Amino acid sequence: MIMMKRIVCQCLLLVSIVSAAVTSLAEELELRHQGIAHDALYDICFSGQSGSAVGNHGMMLSSLDAGGTWEVDSSDEFNGALLGITCSGNKRVAVGQQGAVHVYDNGKWLSPEPVTEERLFAVELGDGGVGVAVGAFGTVLRTMDGGSSWEKLSFDWEAILNDYLEPHIYDVTIGDQGLITIVGEFELVLQSADSGNTWTVSHQGDASLFGVQLLDTGTGFAVGQEGRLLRTEDGGASWVSIDSGVSSILLDVWASYQGEVIVTGIRNMLRSSDNGQTWSSSTSERILTGWYQGIGVVQQEAKYANKMFTEEVVFVVGQAGEVLRVN
Repeated sequence: MIMMKRIVCQCLLLVSIVSAAVTSLAEELELRHQGIAHDALYDICFSGQSGSAVGNHGMMLSSLDAGGTWEVDSSDEFNGALLGITCSGNKRVAVGQQGAVHVYDNGKWLSPEPVTEERLFAVELGDGGVGVAVGAFGTVLRTMDGGSSWEKLSFDWEAILNDYLEPHIYDVTIGDQGLITIVGEFELVLQSADSGNTWTVSHQGDASLFGVQLLDTGTGFAVGQEGRLLRTEDGGASWVSIDSGVSSILLDVWASYQGEVIVTGIRNMLRSSDNGQTWSSSTSERILTGWYQGIGVVQQEAKYANKMFTEEVVFVVGQAGEVLRVN
């Protein structure tokens, strides 16, 4: 039987080669919002210049100026923690405790009929109305109509794991070509190229994986328990372990087509500018004493040497309801 270290944390409801050089990111972090000590934000997303962040006790923040300022949504629509959110065009889908799914469309929030009572940790919408939400005890939900209705997908976990346990599934990403990738306990990476009808196991191990991102170039990263850091160069068909240089929990990852990679976690933030070949680690007191879970990216117009260009601005959310801009 495979023994694994299960972290029951709503991914934190309770709470390569690495470069030897350690650089400070303290001056690169800008606090854009802060709540009270007991607040917590678990995920963040952007569409255009509008952003949303979600957290405990149904907390939701909204920004209309590309993350410059944030306002607390005073809606009474949400009960329990909201653990994941995705933004796609004018639509947003938030998921959370007790199988809650909330869809924002045409200016209002709707709550489709729930199909599970398990916690949902993450959600992603792809093209053509296909979307996937993932959660506790092997829960994988699918929508084919942009979130209006959902169905629970079945997996033979005993055959996949050679064990009777149903693994928590913590994160999901959907590529531009429709490739769905989900990650979770037992270092599982599963992929589907046909909207979730069939799945292939591309990686297994011992640690839990909490975050994943794949670029359409084929490069991707997954992060998790005990400083686990995986990289793929073939679209997720195979994965190799990279020494992250840390042993703490890593919670989310973002990568750009220019080789920038940012990893958030508990008392750690890692950064690479060469597609994960070398890494630097934050020495910011805020990072070293706290946790940041979700990463969101907004595109902004910037001017340099009298020329306009588009830059990707990264935001992270976590403890005390904080929203940080990473410069």
